[in-house]
Amino acid sequence: MTLSKYCASGNDFLIFHTFLKKDYSEFAIKYCNRFYGIGADGLVVLLPLSDDNIYYRWDFYNSDGSKANMCGNASRAVSLYAYNNHIAPLKHSFVSDSGIINTSIEEIIDNKQAIVQSKLGKYDIKGTFSETIDGINYTFHNIYMTIPHIICKTSSEEEFNKLSSNIALLSTLRHKHNANVNIAFMENNNIYYCTYERGVEGITQACGTGACAVYVAYQMLDRTINLIPPSKEILQVSHKSDEIYFAGLVSKVCDCILS
Repeated sequence: MTLSKYCASGNDFLIFHTFLKKDYSEFAIKYCNRFYGIGADGLVVLLPLSDDNIYYRWDFYNSDGSKANMCGNASRAVSLYAYNNHIAPLKHSFVSDSGIINTSIEEIIDNKQAIVQSKLGKYDIKGTFSETIDGINYTFHNIYMTIPHIICKTSSEEEFNKLSSNIALLSTLRHKHNANVNIAFMENNNIYYCTYERGVEGITQACGTGACAVYVAYQMLDRTINLIPPSKEILQVSHKSDEIYFAGLVSKVCDCILS
């Protein structure tokens, strides 16, 4: 059996395709482990479909074995994997538990790298709430972007660094609100952000749905904004026809043959 490892702007995934649909939770736990496995933020299983317009469906597992409806960066990684393995063309759609996802390989850089865009669709602004942290009252935006996210927009780089480095706080907020937690800071036309992700239970190098949720929280839908995650690989997020798109680099890391 061969597992392929792809990285989308710092978010890494193990991917394979099969006709056998089953629960791969334990498989995800074993091989996503960074010490005793291959190491990844998640596992994606492609199940081919015989549909003229939809090329496959996926099952997505976080590294802890839990399933998730959607993962933005994984949608870009799996798009390049499907193209490289002759499963789908440059522009195609697939089915996730959040519905149909449309992806497009915008630019092939070489045989291992490409710029890939995904359309995440409509968002839902659930409102705001307040949290008092170290005696300071912070406003959090509650936004559903295929999965739930809460976002805190900080007013300075110092504040951003302080909150984003407080892992105990982020974990508490993640469990309290059952959502991914995003801390953000805007400077010029760039938004720096980090995401504490459910299922990974830590800050990932990038989060696609998180980048899009942060973009919505800043209410700058009339322009394309650079979102910069901890990996420093830029994600470009835009708003077209009432839907959110985002694009960035996807790299094939390697193929791993399991004995």
